Amino acid sequence: MEMKQNILDELKGKNPFKVPDGYFEGLTEQIMAQIPEVSHKEAKVVSLRDRVRPWLYMAGAVAGLLLIFRVFFSPVWQKTDDHHNDLYVQAIISGEMVQVVSEEDMDYLEFVANQYLDRMFVEEMDGLNDDIE
Repeated sequence: MEMKQNILDELKGKNPFKVPDGYFEGLTEQIMAQIPEVSHKEAKVVSLRDRVRPWLYMAGAVAGLLLIFRVFFSPVWQKTDDHHNDLYVQAIISGEMVQVVSEEDMDYLEFVANQYLDRMFVEEMDGLNDDIE
């Protein structure tokens, strides 16, 4: 038997692949018959409340932690009564009073405000000492 050196030259321009006669006529029906029928599952409907619930839980947890830190770790000077703060703000002078009040009055008002703050500080420190004992 003789070996051919260049087989590709013989196949040039020819199609070496052949399909049996009538192969494509019933191909679609045969393939569809072999595929099992798949039942389509309905998609689960997720309500807006179910989507938002984890975020609400997280926001509640963060708010609780912030409240705990605010209560237990706030400085002592921030725990003063709001009424005392309002009086102090009134003692500090508004923009209209600055024009009317003299330098001596300003010095006196600053002295009174400092005395008031010193008294508040002493009361807070006494309250802390009572809590510790």
